Amino acid sequence: MTSSKIHILLIEDNETDAILVQSDLQLAMGDQITVVHTERLSSALELIRKQPFDLILSDLTLPDSDGITTINQLRESAASIPIAVLSFRNDEKLAIKAIKAGAQDYLVKGSLTEGVLARVIRYSIERKRLEEGSRKAQKRFQTVFEKAPLGVALINLQTGKYYDVNPMYACIAGRSVDDLLHLNQSDIIHPDDVLSYRKEIELFIHHQSHDSKIVKRVLRPDMSIIWIEMSLVPFESMDGQEICYLCMIEDITERKRMIENLRHLTTHLQDVREEERTRIGREIHDVLGGTLTVLKMDLDWLSKKITVDPMHERVKSLYALTGEAIETARRVSVNLRPNVLDNLGLYGAIEWLVREFEQRTNIKCYLESVISAISCNNKNFETSIFRIIQEIFINITRHSRATRVDIELIEDDTDIVITIRDNGVGITESQLLNPESFGIIGMKERTQQFGGTLEIDGTPLRGSVVTLKIPLTIAVTNVGELIHD
Repeated sequence: MTSSKIHILLIEDNETDAILVQSDLQLAMGDQITVVHTERLSSALELIRKQPFDLILSDLTLPDSDGITTINQLRESAASIPIAVLSFRNDEKLAIKAIKAGAQDYLVKGSLTEGVLARVIRYSIERKRLEEGSRKAQKRFQTVFEKAPLGVALINLQTGKYYDVNPMYACIAGRSVDDLLHLNQSDIIHPDDVLSYRKEIELFIHHQSHDSKIVKRVLRPDMSIIWIEMSLVPFESMDGQEICYLCMIEDITERKRMIENLRHLTTHLQDVREEERTRIGREIHDVLGGTLTVLKMDLDWLSKKITVDPMHERVKSLYALTGEAIETARRVSVNLRPNVLDNLGLYGAIEWLVREFEQRTNIKCYLESVISAISCNNKNFETSIFRIIQEIFINITRHSRATRVDIELIEDDTDIVITIRDNGVGITESQLLNPESFGIIGMKERTQQFGGTLEIDGTPLRGSVVTLKIPLTIAVTNVGELIHD
């Protein structure tokens, strides 16, 4: 309570009761209060309009008003001022009605003491202050709720029932607020996404997560389809066990379209690059390789015709250099587009890649497979899978300091699973999340193109594990004997 005086309005038509109450107030609070007395409600309302009051003490039965109506009229004119009721009736039901109507306290005349009055004054003012603070906070929340640029709803996830919906949420869903309050959340989800939506909601509820993001399609009444990103956060408990969740949605249709366009562009660029690599590889192999081979043959012939030094030694040196150039051209051609991918298929290319990696790095490799052949219905997918495995081996060479690599190929109910495990230093989380890890980004982008999944895990000083899953919907396998390399 502040040091300034408390202004009290006393509404009491009984002169004796008024004198007694004022006397008790003075004894309880002394010069901390000022009291203005009036006998009628109409004059009290006039006083309220002219000057501020901190507390109203009012009898329920007045010459121009009676009962709960008195409180109602005071509330209409002085919503921010706490009201304490004075009554000669010690009636619990009437007291409850008065409190429900907005009174802060119910006092029975004849049982007032200095302590009771002091407590009533302080508690009534403080309770009203708290109520006013709560009301302002609620108003602020409602303003944020109504004006938020995101769609926001309060929802029971177990039943899908909406408790409240803001205008932006209704706008995104293509419905009115009233319409949504009579629907369930799943009613706005695209029929093809409803089953997966319910499974994700059930998983979210059972795991008691603090928040979750769900991406689904929404089918609007005009049959247009949009993508939304839905964020869910537990908000408050309602009706016993029911939990109300804060559901925020954002229309990400344009973002999805841009990402999809970017993905198509990336795929196109990769296809163009692979075509160019294939063309350059063939040119190197057929033209440059052929020319160097003829040159080597001629140098061999010359070395046999010219036996006198120093020309003989010079021809032999050129012959050796030509051989090295042929080997370099072959290696460049193979790296650009391995012939084994065209001639032996994907599985043969993987075997070749493992052997070539082992020979080049002296890292022991062990290939275990129950698959003897893999082919994809799209040759570009085979190239993407080959490039992913090639990139994994490049990363092992550059970063792992491994001495052993285990490669496993198996087939389960839905996927071909390729697991590559090394015993190196292990990849860290910061390396996985590094936006400049273009090799990892490229592998994940290629994996998305054929609908697969790529998981990379690392344990410090215990190596890394890369798991590539290829859907059986795009690949065919032959199951063979277990192979050990």
